[in-house]
Amino acid sequence: MKYLAALIIPFFIMSCALEKESTDYINGVFNYTTASVKIDSVTNGSDTYTFPTACIDFVKGSGVIKYTIKSNGHYGSDVDKIIGNSYLRFDRARLYLNDTAIDIKVLENLTYNAEISLEAALTQSDARAAGLSDGTYRLEIEMVASEFNGDGYSTGALSNTFSGYFGNVTLDFINRGCQ
Repeated sequence: MKYLAALIIPFFIMSCALEKESTDYINGVFNYTTASVKIDSVTNGSDTYTFPTACIDFVKGSGVIKYTIKSNGHYGSDVDKIIGNSYLRFDRARLYLNDTAIDIKVLENLTYNAEISLEAALTQSDARAAGLSDGTYRLEIEMVASEFNGDGYSTGALSNTFSGYFGNVTLDFINRGCQ
């Protein structure tokens, strides 16, 4: 019986470990806060898409990706200054079109229990430099941040990754119109 249990338990552990999580976002859990990012809309010319499938026709101009980064503090709002003045500093931010990464810049820090709305432009030259062509791609956004306390010292939560998934976006480089 011991030998049978010794064979079954590792199999059970492996099957649980291999189970794929299918969510539209991955939160970043830090010492003082949990961070998330969400793509709010994709705008091209006068067209704004809040749900997939979005279209970016580069003849009309760049695509503007509007997104919100949010910090949900673990300890509420009435906290000591060391926690209340803590912040996330962004080490890296990227848009992903399928598995193709395009770097974007986040110049602001995200403070404890706050949210910021930002925009990233997806230009034709950025898309071409990344090797993209006409077609439909899965649009995702990924943030990598480190947490610092109110005195500016690291809390030990370094280079934590969190992301959000928008859905499909069609890129059109030659004004065919998005079908």
